[in-house]
Amino acid sequence: MKLNHAIKSFLQYCSLERCLSSLTIQAYNMDLEQFKKITNVGEINVTDLDKDLIRSYLVEINGIYKPKTLKRKLATLKSFLNFLEREDKIQFSPFRKLHIKIGRSTELPKTIKKTSLLRLIKYAYIEKNKFNPNSIGYKQTTRDICIIELLFATGIRVSELCSISPSEIDLKNNTLKINGKGNKQRLIPLCEKSSLNILKEYSRLYASTLHDSPSFFLNRDMRPLSDQSVRRIIKKYSQIAGVTEHITPHMFRHTIATMLLENGVDIRNIQTLLGHSSLSVTEIYTHVSLSSQRDILAQKHPRKKFLRE
Repeated sequence: MKLNHAIKSFLQYCSLERCLSSLTIQAYNMDLEQFKKITNVGEINVTDLDKDLIRSYLVEINGIYKPKTLKRKLATLKSFLNFLEREDKIQFSPFRKLHIKIGRSTELPKTIKKTSLLRLIKYAYIEKNKFNPNSIGYKQTTRDICIIELLFATGIRVSELCSISPSEIDLKNNTLKINGKGNKQRLIPLCEKSSLNILKEYSRLYASTLHDSPSFFLNRDMRPLSDQSVRRIIKKYSQIAGVTEHITPHMFRHTIATMLLENGVDIRNIQTLLGHSSLSVTEIYTHVSLSSQRDILAQKHPRKKFLRE
């Protein structure tokens, strides 16, 4: 079997049999196309894929990407080769004879400064109040605030936010159903009053359109909002608020997880909220919390007063 045909078959298998999301399949396709390009294999037979080729690929990408990305790219390739082995297209996966160990990233998740977050939310509401309640500007600003509030209230991924359908937000029982990575569903209670109020207002303002819409968040053309649009919204209100810190949608996820941990919330509850499949993924936030605690102890520890007395 030729490589291009094998990749196509693998992606179809991921879609039809594993029921993976379109975003995951797109990522798999990008990783495999990159593997083809970097190794310059062209249209070879899959039986020619060996451990030396994988080693040469790792040499090329090592140092370019962070450990987490390296692991993902190798996991994609490994999954592809395992698929070929199960389908009897190759005798065995070359990964059987490889022992690749990639160190964990030491980079801590970036969180939003509390002062920046407060300014961002405050000035978004100020901007909303500048518009007539019947204007398009008022509707769009309400949507923008709704996005910011929901990202902070729930810690959902931007891709999850953009894929929410109107039926997945239950404002009677105050719950949000999320289809996460690997099509794993989780139910998030909506408890924060400000985010609930703005969600209800947005639902009322867009009620006529949401009735027949596949997506809850809509752009100015009443089409599903994209990831890039969410990034532009956050950038827009950061500039309005005079926040110089670069804020991304994913930083809301890191921020709420860290704040909850520092407020004594059990890490397993945070794992469930974020939709992490493994507790080890969530545990990175304990390092962020320890870093914060270290700063506090260095500045506020009562022992410092003993030196002055």
